Amino acid sequence: VGASFAGLYAAKGLRSVADVVLIDATDEWEYTPGVHEVLGGRREAATILTSLKDALPGVVFIRGVAVAANESEVHVESDGEMKRLPYDHLIICVGCAYARPIKAALTDRRAQLIEAQSELRDASSVLVVGGGAVGVEVAGELAANHTVTLTAREDELVGDLPEAARRYALEALRSKNVRVLLNGEEERGAFNEKIECYGARPRTGWLATFVDRDARGFVTVDGHFRTSIKNVWAAGDCVAKDAKQYLAAYAHFEGEYVALMVSAEILGNAPPFPYIPPPRIVALALGPDDGVLCYGRAVVLRGRAVPWVKALVERWAVRLWPLPYGLFCRLPALA
Repeated sequence: VGASFAGLYAAKGLRSVADVVLIDATDEWEYTPGVHEVLGGRREAATILTSLKDALPGVVFIRGVAVAANESEVHVESDGEMKRLPYDHLIICVGCAYARPIKAALTDRRAQLIEAQSELRDASSVLVVGGGAVGVEVAGELAANHTVTLTAREDELVGDLPEAARRYALEALRSKNVRVLLNGEEERGAFNEKIECYGARPRTGWLATFVDRDARGFVTVDGHFRTSIKNVWAAGDCVAKDAKQYLAAYAHFEGEYVALMVSAEILGNAPPFPYIPPPRIVALALGPDDGVLCYGRAVVLRGRAVPWVKALVERWAVRLWPLPYGLFCRLPALA
């Protein structure tokens, strides 16, 4: 259930050993790491959306919303009727919702992006709230054609990146005339548009009486991504994990790993070793012609080349080409 990075790679890894049904509320997969480029008007909404019907040959796709589950069925509201879909193994990859327009509640996403792009096109001043990677990328993208103010409650931007990357991001935004307010300083001026880039909410309300969740609603899993129910698994951003692992790349790795676990159970093989998070690799865009690339705690690239790296990663990811977990988890970590 859920057809973004984790769900797609789990389905891809299982389609050769099982009958796979993929359920999602929309029929298009959104490459959310590119949403800032759409909001800035550099790309059309359609360029970050891919039809799920054609994404994975051999996988049955059902457009619908999962509303309940038990140990043998998922109840899905689809085309105005309730369907009870039986399963042997269930993988939950429903991700999170964010404030509009980053990735809001389930709706017509294409229309929502087009509307947001139009509203921003007509705006002269924009307030961006949130000093994480999303807020910084949105502010950097909008700075070329808007007067942008970025506010954050923290005392620095992108606090989970190396110090050199944090400094570079702040200097880059200020060089683009972005007004940066830290430590929760409030901006009291008037703005044409406001974009909230914080507050991820897991889409797990329908699981409240089924699997264990933490106080925020994230699904709790063991070292193999198994939930409190033996034949139910979870992966991606709906899972309770280290805050630094809420990245598309980790959702990909987790989906691939869960496919290995479920395949082993289906085939009667020994399960793989417990999941080891690969080293953290982050490419942060700071507008169309700038950015910073981090590997672990080291900055390995900065400047014009970083947006090109992000573009290459996107072209690889949307084609569902391999990014082998077994290889990446063996890469050396740079603490």
